[in-house]
Amino acid sequence: MKKTQGANWLLLWWLAVIWTTTSAASTQGGPLVLTAKDSGRSVDVKVGQSLTVDLDLGAGQHVVTPEFNSEVLTLVGQSLQSMSGPQGTRSRLTYQFLVRREGRTELTIAARGQKIKGKDPGPLFKVTIVAGGGTMI
Repeated sequence: MKKTQGANWLLLWWLAVIWTTTSAASTQGGPLVLTAKDSGRSVDVKVGQSLTVDLDLGAGQHVVTPEFNSEVLTLVGQSLQSMSGPQGTRSRLTYQFLVRREGRTELTIAARGQKIKGKDPGPLFKVTIVAGGGTMI
């Protein structure tokens, strides 16, 4: 019985160590992944932090170049994966950014091709990026 209690305490101790380590990493500006659910938010990031935008596109949607202040963010990569299945064709679009310096910018990604009753539905993704701290790149 005592061996089991000792093992339980050891397990709890390791879980606490892992939790504090991952919490510290996230507050120190680890990679951040944003999706369409984050649209409309304001996001605080650190200089030098990487930022990924991961979006799903429906059939017929075409994305235009993202708009942002290039003094604050740098686009370092992008990928597009197309998938087709019984429910139609979809695409997964991923942009990778690096936060270059302190500042504030709107990051907007617009999609063209799908209109609702003749109206433009607005941007597919739009967040406000607030960059501070860290080391200027």
